[in-house]
Amino acid sequence: MFLPREEESALFRRVGRKEALVLVGPRRAGKSTLALRLLELWKATRGAGEYLDLEKTGAPADAGELASALSKIPKKSLVVLDEIQAVEGWTRLVRDEIEYGRHRLLITGSSASLLSSEIASSLAGRALPGSVLPLSYRNARLWGLKSLSEYLDVGGYPECVLRPQDARELHAAYFEIAVLRDVAARKRLRETKPLRDLAVLVLSEPGKKISSSKTAARLGLSQPTFRSFLQALNDAFLVLSVPPFLRSPRETVVADAKHYAYDPGLQRTVSISRSEDYGRRVENLVAIELVRRGYALSHTDECDFIALKTGAAPLAVQVCASSDETPEREIPGLASGMRTARAEGMLLVSERTGLKMPSRAIEKTVEEWLLEPV
Repeated sequence: MFLPREEESALFRRVGRKEALVLVGPRRAGKSTLALRLLELWKATRGAGEYLDLEKTGAPADAGELASALSKIPKKSLVVLDEIQAVEGWTRLVRDEIEYGRHRLLITGSSASLLSSEIASSLAGRALPGSVLPLSYRNARLWGLKSLSEYLDVGGYPECVLRPQDARELHAAYFEIAVLRDVAARKRLRETKPLRDLAVLVLSEPGKKISSSKTAARLGLSQPTFRSFLQALNDAFLVLSVPPFLRSPRETVVADAKHYAYDPGLQRTVSISRSEDYGRRVENLVAIELVRRGYALSHTDECDFIALKTGAAPLAVQVCASSDETPEREIPGLASGMRTARAEGMLLVSERTGLKMPSRAIEKTVEEWLLEPV
């Protein structure tokens, strides 16, 4: 039995085109299960299909073996290539499969670099991206979680939502696998401690700007290595880095960013901070939800997020969810962000305040916004 995922219907509409549909996201976020669900729907309504788990023992290990396996599958079938990064030299074979229309392809992978570099360069114009992140709060409620506070502790990894009593143990395992397999192995690192230390440090301070020079020195890394490691943690969907809102692309690349975790439960488990920091953890949750809704994020010194999306007005977002924060103090920062980005505004609070908002700005509770249909 498949539990519902809000991504399902939108992704299924894109299955079966000449271009491959590529599902990318963190390990254990449910990509394989969702791919199997899409394959089931395809077979029930459109035609034949086949599933190839490319990480299991005996699976095709290189492009030649994969080509042999594909040759035995009827043409025009939908073929799920699960964890494609396990196959050496896969890009040329997949490109040819798409170009000549032999099969319809649904591809999954566990590293964002599959989407941002390998697919962008090798499958240019031949792939449709689709991110599969841990379950949203909306979905987690449908799966059985009862409250926002529970979601902040358990997070959205499907197995954690189904087994909340085991969530912390699962988070620790997911973290280690992501650091060692999706980052260290891909970068061929012999010494993994600096990478792991950086990941723990960043996840312990969600929403805080981290100095690249000071942190690199503290960890014994050069600044280029520090930035390379940080990008790899982003690629592995462990860390979301949010740069400052700057007009110059060059300045944006080298500026110090704020960092968030892609899953609030994993963040809580990995964190070594002694502070509860509830407000920043909610801010983290808002950041990931904005990304889930298709926004690209930046920040200003006064405003938590400047959110940009093609086809939508720019949006300045200020989050005030902690009991020691005063909502009225957040309004000048929101107004500043709105002016800077020429944006609409949204203040997210724990409880409605009825405060007078700037023109083109609205107030919502965090929970009602998270539960909105999208």
